[in-house]
Amino acid sequence: MSDIYSVIGRRIREERLIRGFSIETLAEKAEMAASFLGSIERGERKLSVLTLDKLSRALNTQASDLMTPQSKKASEAWERKAIYLIKSQPDNAKEPMFKTLDCIVKSFKPAK
Repeated sequence: MSDIYSVIGRRIREERLIRGFSIETLAEKAEMAASFLGSIERGERKLSVLTLDKLSRALNTQASDLMTPQSKKASEAWERKAIYLIKSQPDNAKEPMFKTLDCIVKSFKPAK
C-alpha cells in the first residue's frame, strides 16, 4: 500500500529509530498505546491530525516532515540525527554545542 498513511507510518518509524526510541518510549511520549503506534507505523491504521501533532512533538519535528517520503541515503539520516540532538537541547546549550562542532569540523582531516 502506497497511500499517505503508509508514508506517514514509515516516516514515523524512521524518525523513531534515528532517535533511538522504542515503540513503547515514543508511545509514552505521545500519550498513546504502543499497539496503536505499531499499527500506525505499519500503515494499518489511519491517524488524526491531533495524533500526527502529538507524534511530531514527541519526535521534536514538524508534522509536515512526517508526511514527506525521505531518501534512504545514510548521510541524510545522520544529518537528521545531528539536528535532532541539537534541537533537543535547551537554548542555553545550543551555542556552546555549535561552537564545539565548528571546532571539530575545522580540525577534521578526512582520510584520503
